Amino acid sequence: MRRQNKGQSMVEFIIVTPVVLLLLFGALQFAFLYHAKTLLNYAAFEAARTGAVSNARVSEMENAFARSMAAIHTHNPTSDDVMCAREIVYKEIESGFVRIKVINPDPDSNIFTELDDGSVDGDLVIPNNNLMYRSAVSTTGLSIQDANLLKIRVSYCYPLYVPYINRVLGIMLTNIESPSCPGCTGSFTSTGSFERACLDNGRFPLHAQAIVRMQSPAMLSAVNTAISPGMATVSNEPFYQCGSVSDHSVVNSAAPPVDITTKTKFWTLDTRTESE
Repeated sequence: MRRQNKGQSMVEFIIVTPVVLLLLFGALQFAFLYHAKTLLNYAAFEAARTGAVSNARVSEMENAFARSMAAIHTHNPTSDDVMCAREIVYKEIESGFVRIKVINPDPDSNIFTELDDGSVDGDLVIPNNNLMYRSAVSTTGLSIQDANLLKIRVSYCYPLYVPYINRVLGIMLTNIESPSCPGCTGSFTSTGSFERACLDNGRFPLHAQAIVRMQSPAMLSAVNTAISPGMATVSNEPFYQCGSVSDHSVVNSAAPPVDITTKTKFWTLDTRTESE
C-alpha cells in the first residue's frame, strides 16, 4: 500500500508541477507587462509634450520617448546604467521596435494643405496663434482649433524575459486554433503587422495614446521626420545590451542577456537627430 501511495504522489507531482509553473511564470510575466504598460503611458505623454513644443517633430518625440522609457532597462541608480538603458531604447527605435504615429493632425490627409495660411520656408504649417479668432475648417469637418490637438499613438515591442511563457504567448497569439494547438487564439496571423513582428522577435506588443494641445505650429516636414523605420523587421534578435565600453555600442542576442546593465561610461546627454 505504501509503495502505491508513493507512485501516486509522483504521478500527481508530474501532472501538477507544469501547471503550477505555468501559473507562476505567467503571473510574473504579466506583472512585468503591467509595469511596462504603465511606463509606456508615461513615456507616450512625455513624447506628446515634447512634440507640442517642437512643431510635432517625430524625431524629438522619439528622443523624449528614449529618455522616459530608459527606466525599463535601468536596474541601478547610476549615470552609467541610465545612459546604457537609453542606448538600448535608441537601438530599439532604430530597429523598428518602437513606432510613434501622429494621429492628429494626420499628415496623410489634406489638413495641412487646407489649414495652412502661408508656408514657412516652403513647408506647410498649421497656425497656432490667435486660435480664438480663427474660423478655418477642413473638408473633413476638423476645425483649426481641433487640428492643434496633438494626438499620438506609441507602439512598443516589450521583451518577454520569462522563459516558457514567451514561447507560449507567441504560439497562442500567432497560430490558428487547431487540434495540435487547442488554446491558440490566432489574433495576429498577418505577417505584415507590427504586432506579429513583435511576437516573431520574442516580444509583446504594447500600445499607448496621448493628447496634448500644441504650443507651437505643427509643420508637415516635422511630422514626417523620424529615426525609426516604423516597423519591426529584425529577425531572431529580440534583446539588446550595451557592448564595448569604449565605443558605447549595443549588441544583441537571441536570449535574455546575463547582465543588461553593462557599464558604458557614456556621460553625455545629447539627443539623436534624424541624420544619425
